Amino acid sequence: MLRTGRIFQSATAARVPLRTTGRVRMLNTSPTPAKQVVKTDRMRSTAFIRKDLLGEKHVRSGTATSVNMANANPIYYEKQPKLHVEALNARTAITEHAGKIMQIDSNFLQGIGKEHYPGYLGNDFKLFGMPALLYRKCTQDLVDQFNAYKEQGPKRASVLNGKNGIGKSAELMKLASVAASSGCIVIYAHSTVSWVNSSRPYAPQSHSDQFTQLEITSGLLRSIDAVSRDALKKVPLGKAFAIGKRNLSEEHTLADLVSFGIHTPALAHDVLEHFLDLASTQTQVPVLMAIDEVNTFWCSTLYRDQQDQILPAGRLRLIRSLLPFFEGQKSVAKGWVLGATSYVNPRFMPKDLNKKLNPPPAVPLANPELASNPKLLASQPSLPFDIIKMSELTAVEAWVLMHFYHRMNIVSAPVTKDLVAKKWMMSSGNPRQLFAGVTTFI
Repeated sequence: MLRTGRIFQSATAARVPLRTTGRVRMLNTSPTPAKQVVKTDRMRSTAFIRKDLLGEKHVRSGTATSVNMANANPIYYEKQPKLHVEALNARTAITEHAGKIMQIDSNFLQGIGKEHYPGYLGNDFKLFGMPALLYRKCTQDLVDQFNAYKEQGPKRASVLNGKNGIGKSAELMKLASVAASSGCIVIYAHSTVSWVNSSRPYAPQSHSDQFTQLEITSGLLRSIDAVSRDALKKVPLGKAFAIGKRNLSEEHTLADLVSFGIHTPALAHDVLEHFLDLASTQTQVPVLMAIDEVNTFWCSTLYRDQQDQILPAGRLRLIRSLLPFFEGQKSVAKGWVLGATSYVNPRFMPKDLNKKLNPPPAVPLANPELASNPKLLASQPSLPFDIIKMSELTAVEAWVLMHFYHRMNIVSAPVTKDLVAKKWMMSSGNPRQLFAGVTTFI
């Protein structure tokens, strides 16, 4: 019987080091004494590289490895093309640019942080080498609606709804970028799942049933300050009040208030609540509140209280501060409160909310007597906010996207009408499915 164990032990016991002679690598088969065997550090790995053939490179060690793509084989790797894509801002957000690829404003991206891209957009931008998105007709509709609300905001919030991958997060991000570049106060949250999935610290608040999340709240204040710093300086507080041991006079601005909350994380919740009250009622500067994954505001979180009971999202103080704007209890004097739903994680989409957002289609009754019976008519679900249903890609928009993918070397085949029609129909006009259909093997 073959004793594989001994064969394995004998093969691994004798080390076979490499000995390089000039440009030829040879094996040293001479036995190595046990005392000369050096114990391998398994936390480090090195790469032997022929510098004379590959040019200047460095021996790499550790877990992070960087490769000089300048020496990559051009047969298998192509250099990422550098395309000139116009920036999306208040000046370029016009009807004539609908159907064009545009780049998110760099100042807005710097404000929210490159790691704070919603959904899959971060991976898409890395693949493109730029934060480029399609400026759709529905994007222009949202921009026009927001411009109309700059004079007087609506009493109810609006929520973008649609299937996974339809572009809700992308539209919300584009509108926030345009609003920030136009000098508005932007309260933008790219993801709220991290607020409820127990991945961030929380603590019970004394003398209350609420729970605080100081790290998340101070991070939101930093985002507001970075994106809207100039706009915040234009709005005075209008009244004097004290937060903790700090007294703020009426000459102070919203920028001073937000800065105090950033540098005093223990009072971040108090600062945010004062900021929301003042920003929503002032009329000097329009406000855009853009909250992605807003369905988490009504879910059961993964946090637990002192009695090991599941916490509803409404008991988190951060969500409780924003929730009244989506339940019709509060509104902004000038601007818009806009949210977007997410169906990626069904755990945080409440079933009753899902039914109201996506009611079954009403089937008309053929019998006129039955059709007029109020007892047989299904009541329309009532929601505290207005729903904006996202539309699918048009054929023209799919054509623009496919040409962009071809120019970025994502699609190697020539873009023809038949290819675009095939991909468009297979994806049912869903932007995410269209992208997945051309990047399956990337």
